[in-house]
Amino acid sequence: MKSFPELSTRSYKGRISGFQSLGTLDGPGVRSVVFGVGCPLRCAYCHNPETWSEKGEETTAGELADRILRFRPYTVRGGATFGGGEPLVQAKFFTALARLLKADGMHIALDTSANVEGADVDELVSLIDLAIVDVKFASEEEYKKYTGGSLVLVKKFLDKLAALGKRVWIRQVTVPGLNDTESDVLRLREVIEPYKDIIDRVELLPFRKLCLEKYEQLGIPFPFASVPEADGKDVERLNALVVL
Repeated sequence: MKSFPELSTRSYKGRISGFQSLGTLDGPGVRSVVFGVGCPLRCAYCHNPETWSEKGEETTAGELADRILRFRPYTVRGGATFGGGEPLVQAKFFTALARLLKADGMHIALDTSANVEGADVDELVSLIDLAIVDVKFASEEEYKKYTGGSLVLVKKFLDKLAALGKRVWIRQVTVPGLNDTESDVLRLREVIEPYKDIIDRVELLPFRKLCLEKYEQLGIPFPFASVPEADGKDVERLNALVVL
């Protein structure tokens, strides 16, 4: 393991809600996945309400980098993924962490809803290799209604990624009765079509309700408790329509 002399970078503090040492779903290869806390959105179908609060395990960039690099023999063909919550809320912290990991040549992915702006975000984005962008809906009206966020910000983020030549995965959760028709999927395709040169993968993910216990423990009502889970075969069919 390499040692890092940048004391100020190593000592930068942040908060996380969880850590997965050998993830296989959050970017290419086997990866260490860091889940930050804090999120500007309140998606009606959010699966991680415990990350809304900015409370969590306090750590430093150096401590977390050391933790991640312990698994380096397993992630040499993968890397590290910053997720959440929304990692852009703690852009300075994840920038510090990214600098330490990039010193070891590690591939960095950012799993984001792309609804945070600023110079700190720009700095972090300049260091990543892959952005996994959750394009939640294909219209500004739906974004505001079901997430409190903005499709305009997502497009601006994708513009930034395109200008930097970053690679992108697009994801969207398919919710029955909300965005599960062929028309919905074709509208999503229309939104992301201008960025096809940087997009390596588009994935529709089926809505699930494994989060119900989390809401119960937090004493928060789950807005979509009565919505049925998405049928896997239907989502597979829709996935074929959104391929660029």
